[in-house]
Amino acid sequence: MSTSTRLQYSPLAAALFLAMAAAMPAAAQDAPAQDPNQQKTESAKSEAKTLDTVAVTGSRIKRSEIEGPAPVTVITGEQMKKEGFATVYDALQTITEAIGNVEQDYNWGQSSVNASPLNLRNLGPGRSLLLINGHRVADYPMPYQGKSNFANFNNIPSGIVERIEVLSGSASAIYGSDAMGGVVNVILKESADEHQLRIRLGDATRGGRKTADVVLSGGFSGDKWNLVYNLQHFDRGELLAGDRPFMDSEDDKPYLRWGPGERHFGIASLTPYTGIRLTDLDNIGPTGRTNIGMPAGACSQYGNLYYAAERLGYDRNTNTEYHDGQYCAQRVFQNWALRTGSQDDSLYLHGTYDFSDSLQGWANLGVWKSTGRFNSFLDAFGSGAYWDPRANGGAGGSREMVKWFSPQEFGGRNKILTLSDELALDFSAGVKGTLADRFDWEASVGRATYEVKESFPVYNQGDMFDYFMGAQQGTQANVRNPAVKLGEEGDYRDLPIYSPDYNKLWNPISPGDFATFTDRGEKKARSWLTQAQFTISGDLFEGWAGPIGFAGVLEAGKQGYKLTPEPKTLNCDADCWYTPFGNIEQGGGERNRYAAGVEFRVPLLETLTANIAGRYDKYDAVRSGAKFTYQTGLEWRPFDTLLVRGSYGTSFRAPDMHFVYAKASSGISDFTDYVACAKDPAHPAGQCPRDSYKIEDAVVNRGGTPDLKYEEGKSWTAGFVWDAFTNFSVTADYWSVQIDNIIDTIDVDELLKTEAYCTQNGFTPDGAPLAVPPTAEWCAEATSRIHRNGPANVAGNVTVDINPINRAETQVEGFDVSARYRLPDTRIGDWSFGLNYTDMLTYKSRRTVTEPLENTRKDQNPRTKLTLSANWTWEKWNATLLMYQKSGGRINNWGGCMPLADGNTDLSYIDNDTCQDTRAGSPTFGQTSSRVYAHREPRRYFNGSVGYQFTDDLKVNFYVSNIFDKIYGDKWCGDFAYCIDDPVGREVALELVAKFK
Repeated sequence: MSTSTRLQYSPLAAALFLAMAAAMPAAAQDAPAQDPNQQKTESAKSEAKTLDTVAVTGSRIKRSEIEGPAPVTVITGEQMKKEGFATVYDALQTITEAIGNVEQDYNWGQSSVNASPLNLRNLGPGRSLLLINGHRVADYPMPYQGKSNFANFNNIPSGIVERIEVLSGSASAIYGSDAMGGVVNVILKESADEHQLRIRLGDATRGGRKTADVVLSGGFSGDKWNLVYNLQHFDRGELLAGDRPFMDSEDDKPYLRWGPGERHFGIASLTPYTGIRLTDLDNIGPTGRTNIGMPAGACSQYGNLYYAAERLGYDRNTNTEYHDGQYCAQRVFQNWALRTGSQDDSLYLHGTYDFSDSLQGWANLGVWKSTGRFNSFLDAFGSGAYWDPRANGGAGGSREMVKWFSPQEFGGRNKILTLSDELALDFSAGVKGTLADRFDWEASVGRATYEVKESFPVYNQGDMFDYFMGAQQGTQANVRNPAVKLGEEGDYRDLPIYSPDYNKLWNPISPGDFATFTDRGEKKARSWLTQAQFTISGDLFEGWAGPIGFAGVLEAGKQGYKLTPEPKTLNCDADCWYTPFGNIEQGGGERNRYAAGVEFRVPLLETLTANIAGRYDKYDAVRSGAKFTYQTGLEWRPFDTLLVRGSYGTSFRAPDMHFVYAKASSGISDFTDYVACAKDPAHPAGQCPRDSYKIEDAVVNRGGTPDLKYEEGKSWTAGFVWDAFTNFSVTADYWSVQIDNIIDTIDVDELLKTEAYCTQNGFTPDGAPLAVPPTAEWCAEATSRIHRNGPANVAGNVTVDINPINRAETQVEGFDVSARYRLPDTRIGDWSFGLNYTDMLTYKSRRTVTEPLENTRKDQNPRTKLTLSANWTWEKWNATLLMYQKSGGRINNWGGCMPLADGNTDLSYIDNDTCQDTRAGSPTFGQTSSRVYAHREPRRYFNGSVGYQFTDDLKVNFYVSNIFDKIYGDKWCGDFAYCIDDPVGREVALELVAKFK
């Protein structure tokens, strides 16, 4: 779908254009000339000091001071390497402003396995704008969490980075859409007078994470031309859970999550879910299933992936054990990727040509090619219930078999991986110059494309079933189903008759046989961006307190995307090709955007300067049409050593392309019917078991919403920069951001719970009152999305719509502090120290504007981040030490009750208010546990590097990340991977740097 709209000139937009036009006649007036050469910043948050004029992220007006009305963090490319970071993203995720969590590599159903988003101010990845040399980049084609678009910070070659400027606040009045949580501007090198070869090899000391990084860079120049190049090859291996024994199995569950049965038997999992089993359905047993034991040696045929296990059960009230047969349990997480591996190759070229002293042409070309390697767990075959006429000595019996597959059956570990082949191209060119020695101008055009081809294992449902089961031999009628009480529907059933070869169940399948029902599917995604920009900046005229600075911008662009899922996995039925990873989103579209903006820097007094900016943006396919944003700022310098500053501005974000253009689709799934549970007076206290209150085959409709509104925000900052004494400076800034009309999809389970609450007198499944009850507005919205056309348990009679809507609001506030100190000259070299600290004071959110704001900072997001650094240079030596820390947040069970003595946490026994067991007959009746108000310990990591300059052209560096090999977990977390903050541990690397002419 493609839409376009001509730019309509409102009076406000016309005024913006007139302001830009005013710059031309003003060029004839007298004003001091300014040096257009940009200078490097040398520190992560530099003190205010006088330089030649330089453009700093957050303003298009060049200025002689680094610090302005809004705080900017600067990371140099060289400092990034010294602090032990192998990639740009590794460095950015440690800055204190990036305080929000993002989707981890190991998340089930990860839809962007080779991409790395950044979450500034915890406002979400899509609300941070990524710029390369001040220009937008193409979105990552795959939607984040299957929903929204974002920028990939993983495809920026580290070898060519001059510096990274991070403006952590709203800046839509300067840069337009997406600049709500902040702007990351990656400045690439534009000159080089020598060639350099860097070779870095590394590994994790715990194994499983080898890294190789080779960079060749340099430049050539003539009288009027200059060319810079960078070639980089980066290869980092995937880290599998099998390389980390503390998280490769369900048995690694923390002890506090062990229930009475687990504690009684002394094992973490009574019935591991995955494995190989044959079940006798005629004898369900006390645990609900009775397994028929496996042949001797069956489990050991798969190495250590499977182990002999017994289906166990335990009745705590009677202290009775149940043993319901053996099977081969699988260490399910062994082949699950904890960190995605990738092989990246990149080329960057930047060239300039001087047509005259006041006119220069330039062009950039970036090519990035990557293959990401990832896997979660492998899929399985499940037969469903069938009748085997050979069972019970030829009398026949009901059976079911399940087999989870292994890498050896695929033909090796490499065959199980999901591979993400990616190609990003970015070309831009332009001319820039000076006008009347007073104004700097630049005109540029650019084209960026990003393509992803993701291949993954797929299974043909019909062929797989035929391989294991063979031909159906008829139907066995009226078979007793002991799982259903006599007299109830389903107490007898008809079963298909099969005589499967059980050798195929217990023994490894040869790769040749396995290939008869498996293949590799491929889904494709593509995004593109075409843009043009004209900017002009300089001094309009001399004001009463100094020159009036001005900058203007005109932009036009077209962006689009296209998702093409594997055709074989669409409209899946019994004979289709199936992928356990889903992610079959479809969609595509294209839209135009236009923008015009102006900015003024006005000295009001000798010590006081005002900054004012306004921008008009227009996007196609948005209900609210055009959007105007503005920004104001003040800088007060009462002394040469003190800057007091503040800013206020508005921001916006155009609806994500996928929220607008996602293709309508429907799926079928089972859900819990909370309305039916509420209407049943005999439902278990504090519970709504899905098996008892199930909506079978509910139809879930999803798709894009073409008339979404802009997300809108406003923010303000206040702070100071103080050069307190020689070689010491400190900054402190308070910040606040509010975003309205946030777009999101709605979870089906949330809708069904809301329906029950709104229609059944405030019913909640656990019986506890809601801290923030839904409003009448939200009740009406939620219930309108659920369509009941008959009894809930009839297939197809419940339909749920989950299209995205503007519905939410977020407010976040906090403060940043930074400090820099350099020791006076010492006998043992130069020493410098740095500190950065961010504290998120509040994080408030609500689902609709009429609900009260709830401070959810108490959730598991980190609330504070801290970095400390020390740098030392002496003769031929240099060393850097970095400590970065993030607070742990509340534990998983914060506010809940501690387990009772035997591990019981069942709220049908325990009063949630008193944490006392109130059920008579319980072995812990009358016992009381304490309530948990604990936080996870802070995550504190140390990185370091040491370098030695052997000659002017040869240097060796040694890097260590996570020096103390710290692995942090949550002792309350019940799932394997989500308990671990970073499973990699210590990494070491050796680097050789050679320079040559």
